[in-house]
Amino acid sequence: MGNKYDVFAGQAAAMTDEQFRERFAALTRLNLKDLEKIMGETGISQQDLAEILKAVKDASLSNEKKAAAIKNINGGVTTLIAMVKTFL
Repeated sequence: MGNKYDVFAGQAAAMTDEQFRERFAALTRLNLKDLEKIMGETGISQQDLAEILKAVKDASLSNEKKAAAIKNINGGVTTLIAMVKTFL
C-alpha cells in the first residue's frame, strides 16, 4: 500500500466533487474556497490535481523529476502556478 498521497490519487476519480475538495484541502494548506477557485480557473480534473499532489509529495523524486512529472500532467504547470499564487 502506498503513502496517503498515492492512495488519494488512486481514489480521486471515484470521489464526488465535494469529497475530493474536502480531502485535498485536508492534505494541503489550501482552504475549500481557494481550491474551488484554482480548479475553476484552470479547469484541471480531480485526477490530475491529485497527481500533482502525489508528484510534489514524492520524496523519492528529485526536483527535476517532480517538475517533469508535473509538466506531463494536463494543466499541471498552470495549476501549480495558481496554487503558488494563493500562498504569495
